[in-house]
Amino acid sequence: MKCFNLLLAFVVTFVGLVKSEFIYSCTENKTIALTFDDGPHKYTKEFVDYIVDEHPDVKVTFFHVGRFHYPFAIDVQEYQDAMKKAHDNGLQIASHTYEHKISNDTNEFKEALDTMDDFIEKVTGDRPRYFRAPKGHCDEECQAALDEWDYRLIQWDSDTNDWDLKTSGSIEQRVQDSIEFLKGKFAEEKDSYLILMHDSQNYTVRDIAPWIIEKSGMKEKGYRFVTVAECLGDKSGMYRSGKTYGDVAPKMVPGNETASSITGNSVERSAPSTSSAFATSKSLTLLPYVCLGLISTLLLSMF
Repeated sequence: MKCFNLLLAFVVTFVGLVKSEFIYSCTENKTIALTFDDGPHKYTKEFVDYIVDEHPDVKVTFFHVGRFHYPFAIDVQEYQDAMKKAHDNGLQIASHTYEHKISNDTNEFKEALDTMDDFIEKVTGDRPRYFRAPKGHCDEECQAALDEWDYRLIQWDSDTNDWDLKTSGSIEQRVQDSIEFLKGKFAEEKDSYLILMHDSQNYTVRDIAPWIIEKSGMKEKGYRFVTVAECLGDKSGMYRSGKTYGDVAPKMVPGNETASSITGNSVERSAPSTSSAFATSKSLTLLPYVCLGLISTLLLSMF
């Protein structure tokens, strides 16, 4: 009986540790996910126009806040128009909290997340499933809550430190420092890259990001610039609606059950019925716990 109680306590404790895992890197080969935190701000429209109008094959991800840099995004129509244009053209809109902070109170945290998701839905028509914590700080309680609420918790594997003017001493040097850092990273020719930047910085929008897209040589090496969801093989999972946007209209194939409707140059597609790669990954994450349960059952049958 003592062995049984110890084993049961171990199983309960182990299963209780299930939480939303940080995602640091992409899983799809030859992909680069450019991510931008802390917007929308006064440079976001300029950057969205640059991507959509000049580089329509490039997709990026924005982790937005509602109230952070003044004037606040919730009060500025231009910022919201940029969000909408980005969304409709296949760029990903994700949550970075409502006020760039996470409350230690779970109920307050959930309320703030809902408020931000409400804002994003009001502007774009979709609720996000992807989330990045401010400064990447999310403790185990935070992770467990996000898992319960079905969010994908995104970090990064390449930090440009584009916000850090103090260390560099000037804008010009900051740009150079970020580019030199990226040159070193890109020289490694890793399978993929998940890069952190901020569209609240004008030199990021006008210098660092354009250098990556136009001058880094990564396109020539066969890399694709995609959203975070796409770099994880979870394109239809970026929003809770399961819809994707900005795709090239698919050819009609007999027996193809994927519905699509075209509005202007944007294609809205419903999610396929098959499970996403992320769902599969999450199932694999839970596999050890399932196995542990089976082993426990076998051991208990021996008593």
